[in-house]
Amino acid sequence: MKRRDFLAGSSLGILSAGIFGSSPAALAAVDSSGQSWPTQPIKIINAYPPGGIVDILARLIGAELTRDFGQPVIVEDKPGAGGNIGTAYVARAAGDPYTLLLGASGPLAINVSLYKNLPYDPRKDFTPITLLAATPLVLVTGTKSGITSVDQLMAQLRASEKPPFYGSAGTGTPQHLAGEMLKQKAHVQATHVAYKGGAPAVVAVIGGEVLYAFENLALVLPHIQAGRMKALAVTSPGRTAQLPDVPTMSERAVPGFEARGWYGLLAPAGIPQAAATRLTDATIQAAARPNVRRVIESFGSDNVSNGPAKFSELIASDIAKWRDIIAAGGIKLEG
Repeated sequence: MKRRDFLAGSSLGILSAGIFGSSPAALAAVDSSGQSWPTQPIKIINAYPPGGIVDILARLIGAELTRDFGQPVIVEDKPGAGGNIGTAYVARAAGDPYTLLLGASGPLAINVSLYKNLPYDPRKDFTPITLLAATPLVLVTGTKSGITSVDQLMAQLRASEKPPFYGSAGTGTPQHLAGEMLKQKAHVQATHVAYKGGAPAVVAVIGGEVLYAFENLALVLPHIQAGRMKALAVTSPGRTAQLPDVPTMSERAVPGFEARGWYGLLAPAGIPQAAATRLTDATIQAAARPNVRRVIESFGSDNVSNGPAKFSELIASDIAKWRDIIAAGGIKLEG
């Protein structure tokens, strides 16, 4: 697996992989209170392919923590199975404060209800550190559809004899589940079409292959600005700065409708409390820096670092929310 080196000075190269193992001797460097942490390099697991938002956030936070801790923070890629492989890797590292996860809502809040044999328990196998970013979805339609508001879309969904098609980035993705939530909460019918990623789903919306989709703001914003797509609503609790004139789903369609992808830092369960506290404080401080905020906002995300208690509450509440939507929709994935 590739490791990215987040050393403060460019003259320092990538360290040998051998120093990153969590041997008993290495873990002994953390005293019973965790006060000496960190005394060796730290790795952050990216459970997705390189180059995506999780990878970028991991490298960004890793660079800041490297500077703050005086220890290298390395990103290690372990993609696959919708994020389950890398997430399970960190879950198995119980008690190791040198193995961290840049986690996402899919593996931590959705997959527990999609996969029959998930190899970890998101509620028990991790120490939440802090949420970092929350990304609203945008309900979009192609300009060719002639639909310019949520009210018009809802009217068409209710009037159509044959359920229209809506697209998503894939079965079980937040985009798919937002579409399923709309069907269930608004009592309308639509047929789901799963694409292999957000980009082909966007092409399908623009071309009229599907009537609408929920998609990440950063992906659809250029098409909205170019006039190829119409933004009907956002799925965040409040309006977003990038689309201030676009209402929320809660305002126009379904009161209380909220569906956001999110990203945060976690450690395995059982790490020393002092290490968890120092990591939390440093990560929240890093997330507040202008350079970090700019990158998070460039994704169309909100900078929402909030500490372990609020992050734990979010994980639990989203597990419950998506469990109900998935069960009612009969959505399943093999694995």
